[in-house]
Amino acid sequence: MGTVTKLRPKRHDVIVEALQLVLDFGEHFELDQHTKDSLASAVGKLAPPERWGFIMLNPEQQRLVVKAIKGSERPLATMAAWNVVISFIAYDRDGEIMATRNQIAEAAGIRPQEASLALSSLVKIGALERLRPGRYRINPHVGWSGSLHKRDLAARDQSPVPPPPGPLLVVMEGGKP
Repeated sequence: MGTVTKLRPKRHDVIVEALQLVLDFGEHFELDQHTKDSLASAVGKLAPPERWGFIMLNPEQQRLVVKAIKGSERPLATMAAWNVVISFIAYDRDGEIMATRNQIAEAAGIRPQEASLALSSLVKIGALERLRPGRYRINPHVGWSGSLHKRDLAARDQSPVPPPPGPLLVVMEGGKP
C-alpha cells in the first residue's frame, strides 16, 4: 500500500516568502496597519501546514501562566486558547501570534467571543502583549520561536509573568495544613 501525499503548488512557497519579506521590511513600504494584518493573515493561510515548528517555553513562566489561567474567570476556554495560541507563534517575528480571533476560536473549539475574553485574560495575566486591536505577541519571557538574540532584545521591554498573589510558603504543623 502506498502513501498519499498532498501536493502543494510551489507558487505558494514563493508567495509566502514574498509576503514575509514585505512584512519584515514593512516600514520601508509605508503600509497601513490593516494591510500589514491582511498580509500576516495571508501568510498564515498559505504557509505549509506540515511544517514542524520549534517553540521554546520557559518552564517556570509556563507554570505561572497555567496557575494564573486556573484562577481566571473562564479557565477552560482560556487554557484552550493558550494552547492554540502557542501553535501560532511566528518564527523570528518578535513572537507575534499569526492568527485571528476566529482562527484561534476554531482551533480551540470555542466561540469567537470566548476567544476574545480568553485573549484579554492572557494579556491581563502577562502571557501575551496586545500590539493593537486583534494582534498579539507572546511575552518573550514565557515563550519564543526563533533567534535567541531577537528574544533577548524583545524581552528588554517586557516583564516576566508575576507569581500569583498569596503566601509563598504555608506553615504546617505535624504535616497537616
